[in-house]
Amino acid sequence: MAKDLTVIKLGGSLLTDKSKPYEARKPVIRSVTRELKTCIDDGLIKSLVVVQGVGSYGHPPILEHGLHKGFKGPEQLLPLSKTQRKVNEFREMVAAEFHLAGLPVNLLHPSSMITAEKMRILKYFLDPLKGYLSLGMVPLLGGDMLYDTTMGFSVGSGDQLAVMLARELDAKRLIFAMDVPGIYTGNPKTDPRASIIEQVNLNEIDKVLAQMGSSGTADASGAMKGKLMSIAQARDLVEAGLEVTLLSMMKPGNLHGLLEGKAITCTRVVVR
Repeated sequence: MAKDLTVIKLGGSLLTDKSKPYEARKPVIRSVTRELKTCIDDGLIKSLVVVQGVGSYGHPPILEHGLHKGFKGPEQLLPLSKTQRKVNEFREMVAAEFHLAGLPVNLLHPSSMITAEKMRILKYFLDPLKGYLSLGMVPLLGGDMLYDTTMGFSVGSGDQLAVMLARELDAKRLIFAMDVPGIYTGNPKTDPRASIIEQVNLNEIDKVLAQMGSSGTADASGAMKGKLMSIAQARDLVEAGLEVTLLSMMKPGNLHGLLEGKAITCTRVVVR
């Protein structure tokens, strides 16, 4: 596919304050979009696909109306529609910041391209995404509610989506940008004893999961353990050379430093 493609997942915990419904971190969003533009201008990113989490714009209404449990009756359809509209408001906000940074994002909806089965991506049609990517645009996708052949509808995980895109587009690197520097042995926000796991070996995934504590935050897509389980599906890609890194972009410079080869605090995913 595109030469030296980078797929980056901008976490909902990075772009929003998950402790407050519908609370965007606008200064962080602005900083993130500008750092991505700088990385492109400096030749550190040749081609880019962005997957954004929806954080406090998606998880609260999904959990409130039980949408994560699938279709139970027609009374869910209006709440589902309202949730999609609220999420789209946030996605438009993020897209506007990309535009201000000078990046030509193309806002795409996974629910129009992907179907699921029991909350797992089943089928997808990526020709439009590939086409716009080949023109030099930056496809921007986000967490979405997907038609589910078993459940009626289900939460479409942005982490699963990022891994699938890295696979189908033959990406060089897959980056998860978060509000914390990587994967920890516990929740670093509440546990002072939690320490960062600098390297995750996918051959020892069960051991790593056992090290990790509960995130302590309600999350419709599975929080950090769910993220790691999604990454584990890319084991063959990592073995073949895909670079997978989890880092913080709460402050500018980390992504640029990573791509320059500088030593930054992060978690790198390996197979050995």
